[in-house]
Amino acid sequence: MTKELQMPRARGTVRTRLAVLGTSLAVMATAFAAAPAVADDVDAIYLGTRKGNVSLGMPEKWEYSDKQYRSLMMSNTRNHYFRVTYKGCQSWRVRIAAAHPRGGYTDDETTVAGCNKTAVVSIIGKMNANVTLGITLTVSGDTHSTSVKPIN
Repeated sequence: MTKELQMPRARGTVRTRLAVLGTSLAVMATAFAAAPAVADDVDAIYLGTRKGNVSLGMPEKWEYSDKQYRSLMMSNTRNHYFRVTYKGCQSWRVRIAAAHPRGGYTDDETTVAGCNKTAVVSIIGKMNANVTLGITLTVSGDTHSTSVKPIN
C-alpha cells in the first residue's frame, strides 16, 4: 500500500476504545431503562402512588395501587389510575367513584374472571376528593369498599 492510503494510527487507542464502549453502554442503558411515571399521563403532574389491600374475609386479598396526577387541562382536577390485583381464582368486579370537579360523581368499573388477574380502571375527580374503591364477588354478591385519600 502507498503511504497516502494508510490510516494514521491513533495514539491512546485503548483509551479511545474504552470511551466509545462507555458511551455505547450509557446509550443502551437509557434506551432500555423503565419509562418514568409521567409517561402514563403526559398532560398532568405525577403526585405519587397510594397502595393498599382490600379483604372480603378470605385468605387472599385484593392489592391496589392508585397513581395520582394533577391535571394540567382542567383546574381542581386529579386523575386516578387504579391497578387492582387478585392472586386467587374468582370472578369479581372492581368499581371506583369520586366527586367530579364540575358536579356530580364519576365512576369506572370492570369485571374480571380467572386466576392471578389484574384490573385497570381510571377516573377524573376533584383535587381533594377521596376515591371509593369497591370489590364485589360476582357469584355471591359479597362487597367491600374502602376510601382512598388523595396524596397532598
